[in-house]
Parts: sequence; structure tokens; C-alpha cells
Amino acid sequence: MSNLTDNNLNEVLDGATIANITESINTLEAALPTGSLDDNQRGVYSAINVNNKVFAEDVLAEMNGSGLSILPPYLNATFLQNDIQLFEQLDNIESRLQNAAQKVADLKRIAGHEAYTMALSVFKNYDAANQAGISGAKQSFEKLKVRFEGQGNGRPVDETTP
Repeated sequence: MSNLTDNNLNEVLDGATIANITESINTLEAALPTGSLDDNQRGVYSAINVNNKVFAEDVLAEMNGSGLSILPPYLNATFLQNDIQLFEQLDNIESRLQNAAQKVADLKRIAGHEAYTMALSVFKNYDAANQAGISGAKQSFEKLKVRFEGQGNGRPVDETTP
């Protein structure tokens, strides 16, 4: 178990910060074009990698060159240009969001770890106090031990043991 005094996070986000984050997410979602995929489409739509992107850019260059006299007008170079540009924009946004989501996940994991570690330590202290016959400890211990019922001897396992 980690050191009880090891508390990397000892803060909460105030209401204004939560409201600001929520509003920023709402603004982002509202600014994006309309569109989504169902699970089947996510599986069958072609992904684009570096080689495919270079190919699409080469095709666009050809369309704007020799394609003007060769290709039928329904093959619209502007549509391809817009798709490539939107892909690049969304790729940048996605990268930033993935970084932010990883930070949120990391902070959430740290906070959860610290909360559970402290709770486990407090529980063990109630257990010791109960066993020592300290007045008032039994009621709290009995209430808290329910979490560990059906897991062997009713006491938490030290989760840092390999």
C-alpha cells in the first residue's frame, strides 16, 4: 500500500471551473459538423493512414491539373480538397482531445487510488479499534466491513502484494 501521506491530489474543481469545462465541451461539440457513424459503419469505413493521405493529395493535384480536361465534372476536386482539409483539422483536434482525455483519466485514477487507499487504511483502523474494544468502533466497523463480505476472511487484501 502506498504511503498514507502520499497525497498527490488534494483539491477539487470549483463550480466555475466545472461550468467552464462543460461549456467548452459544449462549444466544441456545437462547432463540429453534423455526422456520426453507427457501429457497423465504424467497422467498414476506410481509415486513412499516411500513405492513403498522400495518395488522396496526389489525386487532388492531378484533378486540378490534367483532370480538368480528362475527368467528368461530377468528380468535384473541391469536395476532395474539403475532405482532406477537414481530416487534417479533425486529426489535430482529436490529438489534443486524446491528450486531454488521458490527463483526465490519469487524474481520475490518482484520485480514485488515493481515495480507496485512505478508505482502506481508515477501515483497518476501525477494525483494530473494534478488536481492541474501543467504544464506538464496532458500529462503524460493522457498517464498513460489508464491502469485503464473501471475499474470504472478511478483511481486505493488501492490494500492493504481487
